[in-house]
Amino acid sequence: MLKDEFDILIKGGLLNDLRKICTEKIIDDFFSTIQENNIYDIIKYASLVADNSYDEDDVACPKNIKTRKLGSIFNYFGDNDIGQERFYQIKRLDNLEKFNYPLDDKEIGNEDDFKKVVNSFLLNINKQNIFNMGVTELLQILECDFSYIPYKSQGSCDISLYIHSKITAAIASCMYQYFTAEGITDYKKYCFTKENETFRSEQAFLLVSGDFSGIQNFIYTIPSKGALKSLRGRSFYLEIFMENFIDEILAELHLSRANLLYTGGGHFYLLAANTAQTKAALQKLQAACNTWLLENFGTQLYMAIGYAACSAEVLQNSGAQRSAFAAVSRELNKDKQCRYDADNLAKLFDSESVYNKNLDGSRECSICHLSSTELVKSKISDGYVCPRCKGLFELGEKLFKKDIFVILDTELAGSIELFGTEKKLYLTVMNKLELEKYAPSIVRIYSKNEAIAGDFIGTRLWLADYYTPDKFGGALEFNELAEQCCDDGHGIKRLGVLRADVDNLGAAFIGGFIRHGADNPEKYATLSRYADLSRDLGLFFKLAVNKICQGELTGFDINDKQQAFSLFALAKEKKRKVHVVYSGGDDMFIVGAWDELLELAVDIRRAFAKFTNGKLTFSAGLAMFTPSYPISKMAEITGMLESAAKDNDKNSIALFGFDTEQHGNEEKLQCKHVYHWQDFTDKVCAEKLAFLIKYLGFANEQDKLKAGMSMLYRLHSLIEEAEKDKVNIARFAYTLGRMQPGDKKNLVLQQCYEEFSQQMYKWYINVTDRKQLFTAIDLLIYYRRESKEA
Repeated sequence: MLKDEFDILIKGGLLNDLRKICTEKIIDDFFSTIQENNIYDIIKYASLVADNSYDEDDVACPKNIKTRKLGSIFNYFGDNDIGQERFYQIKRLDNLEKFNYPLDDKEIGNEDDFKKVVNSFLLNINKQNIFNMGVTELLQILECDFSYIPYKSQGSCDISLYIHSKITAAIASCMYQYFTAEGITDYKKYCFTKENETFRSEQAFLLVSGDFSGIQNFIYTIPSKGALKSLRGRSFYLEIFMENFIDEILAELHLSRANLLYTGGGHFYLLAANTAQTKAALQKLQAACNTWLLENFGTQLYMAIGYAACSAEVLQNSGAQRSAFAAVSRELNKDKQCRYDADNLAKLFDSESVYNKNLDGSRECSICHLSSTELVKSKISDGYVCPRCKGLFELGEKLFKKDIFVILDTELAGSIELFGTEKKLYLTVMNKLELEKYAPSIVRIYSKNEAIAGDFIGTRLWLADYYTPDKFGGALEFNELAEQCCDDGHGIKRLGVLRADVDNLGAAFIGGFIRHGADNPEKYATLSRYADLSRDLGLFFKLAVNKICQGELTGFDINDKQQAFSLFALAKEKKRKVHVVYSGGDDMFIVGAWDELLELAVDIRRAFAKFTNGKLTFSAGLAMFTPSYPISKMAEITGMLESAAKDNDKNSIALFGFDTEQHGNEEKLQCKHVYHWQDFTDKVCAEKLAFLIKYLGFANEQDKLKAGMSMLYRLHSLIEEAEKDKVNIARFAYTLGRMQPGDKKNLVLQQCYEEFSQQMYKWYINVTDRKQLFTAIDLLIYYRRESKEA
């Protein structure tokens, strides 16, 4: 019997594909130990399931692997090919490097680059014996070194060695636990003989999903004072809560992070063994977690869990996979509709229960409004706050300075309590030098963007943490950020708020890799591909968005001359004057100087189109607010704008806000500035706005037509009322006539006026052009307004 056979099985699953490209002694020694052992048959079979293969002969041979580039996961996404195939540069995944966008490049890569990647891996695993290395640390090393290396050299090579190895280990671990529960010891018989046909249809696996309800209200229930720190602290607390809860589940199930298929936006999927022990553990953990949430947050937050059994055959069949995910979704919805059992409901209605027993009913936190006698004065509120709200604000402050998040079983000053299965856990933020001091109390460690080695590794959390610093290195407050708009001395000073998310993502995961009309339409619909898709989207919204905010738009492509988008064709600093509140999974929440934020939104959209090869789009809502406006309302209004953009056939942006329109006896809210992205950049900005700037300028330059703010407002009003009053066309022509220069001898200026008035009139009489002109004038007005104007 091998030492800790199950641990070796998982590591074998992670390292199995490496033998195609890495023949060093350290790998050979590891596999010589397990090659003849019974468990190796599980690893081989799990690799075939991850690859959607049915027999060992389907595994591609490794020739060319050292010069084969990893293809984009979007090469085989969607029914129709859009553009040519794209490939990644052979690189390590490193937060300090440029973002690795797929390029229109030849498939042949540089063998020296490949050697650098392999040498980095060998350097890491030579630091300690593989047998003694933790699975999580090994996973992290593989992610760093093999995220951009294909796992095979023939056929489609769009699945990374890291993802395929991870899915192989996940399937192998589930098979081992299922076989153990069923008393099966002859693994080869069940994997590679006629018995395999029986096993392939057995429901040996459990697809598990969790969903954190109440996130929006929890995050946005904050005062405007110190809003960024509060928003970041609350958003990150929920993220770390979810990550820690996942790790508590995996620990209870004796599984690893290899089994986690997806996490983001308060949602996760993982693969487990379909055993009675697994189901009992999930029920126990969910009940304990929700009891803890009730005691600490009331009914504000809830952790829903759903699961469905599936077989190896289901994991290899896209149609069956969709059915399994749909079944999990149904179970999740059932759980949300019936949250609490009879015991919890009784306690909720009992005023003396632990859920309702207030320490002092006359006092409540001015932020979360839960009662407590421990209220303290804080700089985030004019009233008193509870220790948790104070701690969440301070957590937001620490996120700007420290990058290591530690889960302890001992409470420290400033730590925040988290759910723990067997004991209370506490979250605190540290630097590397502090870790050794608290080592005896450490349960697990999470690092931000940077991979760290050692014991207690939870995982590396990719976080979009970009912010605009003040002169002391902290983050600008919202009122200071609003002052960064436009140029000094003019332009409306407003805080821009952007919310966006990917269009039709659910449909993408259900059928994105099905090629209708092909001989084998589900050939590419493998579990590994869907796992790679979710991870790639997460990397874009966390790592790439950070880089774009910093001014890096092109990655490693030396031929890409893409410049940062500019509304008014002005030279600006590379770094955007924005704060990323949240970006991950498939959505974003970013605040900043309104003009910078709108330009950034275009930059992100262009980068996303390049990253997905045009196969996916996202829609966004952007509005402007005074910095003191309630955060919850900012989030609500921009969320409504985002919905308006999606109602515009998606792939759109909705701007500024809503007007009330009368429809019969009903009043309805309508956004007048909704455009497909291409129409906004090409028609509104590059055509109409550029035209206005050319002829009117920003502040009545000498060689421009005279058009003061009152004239701009008059043109704006006439366009807005065009549909309601047909006489407006005459008024519009009259207003244009008033702009004619009085100096008849200045032929250049007279010619300028003729060109301007004719084009404006032409646009006015066309509905589509008129709408675009209306938005362009709005933008120019916002830029030309005196900063002192309300």
